[in-house]
Amino acid sequence: MVSATARIARIAATAVAALAFAAAWLTVPSATAQDASGTAGSSGAAGTPGAPIVAEQPPGSLPGIDVSHWQETIDWTQVAASGQRFAIAKATEGQSYVDPMYATNAAGAAANGIVFGAYHFAKPDDTPDDAILEADHFVDVAQLAPGNLVPALDIERTGGLSQAELTGWILTWLGRVTERLGVKPMVYTSPHGWLVRTGDTTAVADAGYTILWVAHWGVSSPTLPANDWQGNGWTFWQYTDCGTVPGITGCVDLDWFAGTSFETVTIPSPDLTPPAVTLTPPSDVAAPVTISFSEVVHQVSPNNTVLYRPDASAYEDVSLTCRSGRGVDVDCLEGNVRVVLVQPSEPLIPGETYQAVVNLLGAFPVVVDRSGNPAPTTQLEFATATDLEQDSPAISYGWRTVSNGDARGGSYVTERSTGASASFAFGGRSITWITMTGPTQGKAVVSIDGTRLGVFDQYSAGKVFGVERRLSGLARGEHVLVVRVLGKASAAASDTLVAVDGFEVGPDRVPTPDLELSWGRATDARASGGSYVASDVTGSSLELTFRGTGVEWTTLRGPRQGRAAIYVDGALVRTVDNYASAPAFGVIRTVSGLPEGLHTLRIVVLGEGRPAADGTLVSADAFSVLP
Repeated sequence: MVSATARIARIAATAVAALAFAAAWLTVPSATAQDASGTAGSSGAAGTPGAPIVAEQPPGSLPGIDVSHWQETIDWTQVAASGQRFAIAKATEGQSYVDPMYATNAAGAAANGIVFGAYHFAKPDDTPDDAILEADHFVDVAQLAPGNLVPALDIERTGGLSQAELTGWILTWLGRVTERLGVKPMVYTSPHGWLVRTGDTTAVADAGYTILWVAHWGVSSPTLPANDWQGNGWTFWQYTDCGTVPGITGCVDLDWFAGTSFETVTIPSPDLTPPAVTLTPPSDVAAPVTISFSEVVHQVSPNNTVLYRPDASAYEDVSLTCRSGRGVDVDCLEGNVRVVLVQPSEPLIPGETYQAVVNLLGAFPVVVDRSGNPAPTTQLEFATATDLEQDSPAISYGWRTVSNGDARGGSYVTERSTGASASFAFGGRSITWITMTGPTQGKAVVSIDGTRLGVFDQYSAGKVFGVERRLSGLARGEHVLVVRVLGKASAAASDTLVAVDGFEVGPDRVPTPDLELSWGRATDARASGGSYVASDVTGSSLELTFRGTGVEWTTLRGPRQGRAAIYVDGALVRTVDNYASAPAFGVIRTVSGLPEGLHTLRIVVLGEGRPAADGTLVSADAFSVLP
């Protein structure tokens, strides 16, 4: 694994072979760092045989070779007849190079009963995902299969990376190949090269990559890096770079394998073990179910990975996000999937029971591992959370709806509480917010995809409908526009109301948009979770659908609090007055005694307060579903 120039020079100096052998352990393995070709495994042009081999065959070992295109055409029949038991051939280099003799060498070795393996010559650098790209290139080209030797990483360059960076690069490459092939690769290095390039790190061996292919020439026993490779010793030993083997013209690298059976260093065949499945319930009503597999799987789809609601005998509408072992999003059907996030399209119902199922009976296709073993049908039954903060996605808030014939859809929604918001999802490069101005209107800030685009003052001396606020120059794709109430107004305005009448998205009018609304938010350490929401606009409301026999509404009382109506399943339960002379947090309003089942709680702001009150606010702090 040296350059052509270095090899020719050594051949001319065979008279001083002993000196060369004495210094061999300091030699960078197989190719010098300056070798522009970057080849390895007899990487120099093959010349006449070199000096006699001094290393005796270790007891209990088997002989083999490693080759590349530098050996040109090999007579594999003669190689096998000479007693060589294994061969490791160069497959790839960097992100794109393919050894032109790789396919021929693989076929020739296999046809003559020689156990075959492949190595990748690393060309690390600091470009994004370089280790991943090089690993994928190697796996795609090498096409290693059960019965082949485990893959090998030939690390002879730093690419300008620091020792720590190169160690990270090596671990990333090894991890990617492990993920794709299901076996841990071996590492090729010299003891001195490992010291110089990685600082003699043990991190690779510590990570479970225990197969070392060491290059140490001209010695009776190799020196081993990384604390004897953390006690694992050498598995393959390249003991010369210029041996003679029938069927190969010129020099070839010679190796020993420390064993008499290749079973422990070959890709197992066949894999009859199905992947293990672990399901984790969602952390809240809007979070996904997490499915983890013990190995890479394929063919994940909504047909075989489902969320079922037994009480309704219905499957929930979900989306699947599939990720590799590194947490990178991959294609669910064909990618190397290790984790699946099953995301409900709508929040789950508090107190309801669900079942997450993988490979439910009769599903097609089924989730399988790389060997086609189907994952076992696995089911997790779980109940959703029953304690909710006021900002839980299970709770929907509404602004006051005002009917008016001058409005685009015959009505508009309005709110005044500081921080109240209206969100609208759309697709396109421009959008127009349809609103109104008037003497009671205040100020609002508009943002798209989290970027603040402007503050609008909605005041005018008289009511004006159909006011257009156009926002354009957006990137193609999906966006979310948010109108947020600032609770501020011009000096002449009598209120801080903000109205949403509709939207225009390109040529399309949306007079009654599907909005995600919120009330104004306030922070206070005395509140549950440190915050609560409130509204004082008559007709504003909140709704919570739950399964249970009752529900507790945690609110607060105080001088600015007013009255609210409580409805369950459309029927008025009672009206409550939250006025108190001093603020009081943790006030619980309970509705109980309901038949077990699905119910909908609705709380409506009445905009009323007793004469002593300073306002008509209705506040929501938390909710608890009663079983």
